[in-house]
Amino acid sequence: MRNSKNARLLVAATLLAVSLSSHAQIKLGVSGPIEGSNAASMLELLKGAELYLDHVNETGGIAGQKVVLVARNDDFKVEKTVEVVKKLIEEDQVTALFLVRGTPHNQAILPLVEKHQVPLIAPSTGAIAFHEPVNKYVFNVRTAYQLEAEKLIALLQTIGIVRIAVLHVGDGFGRDVLVGLNRGFASAKLTPLVIREFDRDAATKDNQEFMKPVLGDVLQKDPQLVVVIGAGLAVKNAVVALRAAGSTTQIATVSNNASTGFIKLLDKYSAGVIVSQVFPNERNGSTAMVREARSIASAKQVTLTPAMMEGYAAAKVAVKGLQNAGKTPTRASLLKALDNLKEFDMGDVTIGYSPTDHTGMDTTDLSIITRGVFLR
Repeated sequence: MRNSKNARLLVAATLLAVSLSSHAQIKLGVSGPIEGSNAASMLELLKGAELYLDHVNETGGIAGQKVVLVARNDDFKVEKTVEVVKKLIEEDQVTALFLVRGTPHNQAILPLVEKHQVPLIAPSTGAIAFHEPVNKYVFNVRTAYQLEAEKLIALLQTIGIVRIAVLHVGDGFGRDVLVGLNRGFASAKLTPLVIREFDRDAATKDNQEFMKPVLGDVLQKDPQLVVVIGAGLAVKNAVVALRAAGSTTQIATVSNNASTGFIKLLDKYSAGVIVSQVFPNERNGSTAMVREARSIASAKQVTLTPAMMEGYAAAKVAVKGLQNAGKTPTRASLLKALDNLKEFDMGDVTIGYSPTDHTGMDTTDLSIITRGVFLR
């Protein structure tokens, strides 16, 4: 309920800002689940982006123009994402799309992106389809899922976890992550105990029925750990089903669930869940970007989360591109600026693009949920 209220306030405030000052602003268009059961991670992404954008706007913006987010809810439904993005491009006239959430969702909007030649900055997905081959309009920030998943298996092996089962959602996201997991198993010379796919739509209906066809195989193998790949609610329902069946196996998932909203969704089942992370530790000021983000967040009485760090880093990339795109950035000038962003130091974290490389970051480490926070 709180997420839904926050989402409505966010959208209302954003659209009001657009209507009041459209003559002196640069618009970044966002489509994602900003209401409902999958909203928590999205809202934290946007909060992190807003922290940096507010800071930029308070210190002069881009040649005097403010950078604003035009955020529209798509209920995490692919067909609605396409409708929302069409409005953002054609009606809202955004300069770029930004932090669009979800693998199949971003895949579905690529024809619109290419038709209108609009930059898609920091899609909130690590799917390899956005890395290879290079898409001239897509500028990744987060680590590719395949690389993250491969490193996840290696990191689990270093802490003695070798009897591993996999449950993954049966869509482009789940299968993409599975490629990385299988590479990780091969590199570690491990064989997964069992790999099972489950239905994406059934998994989001806040029940555990979708697990019945695969649960027996997993329980029979008695794994040390089950890697569950899916969006927040699907992972939560899988965990509840495992626990209801008497399994005490440890759970791991990947960074699309690195939000405090995910911890709250898991509730009493959250303790001990491992989540891979692909952005610098928001609780450790050893990198300049984190120190900067913590300073800005502290002044606004905001507690940083991993998902906020993704939004914050994405905003830094978008702003740097806009700064390099001329006094009045256009879609074309922004594309050119990003394509020539060779080495951008975000604060001890470097990212760069070229016409042959739009990959973004390549870091991965582990966190474990302990007393309601991600510890690394």
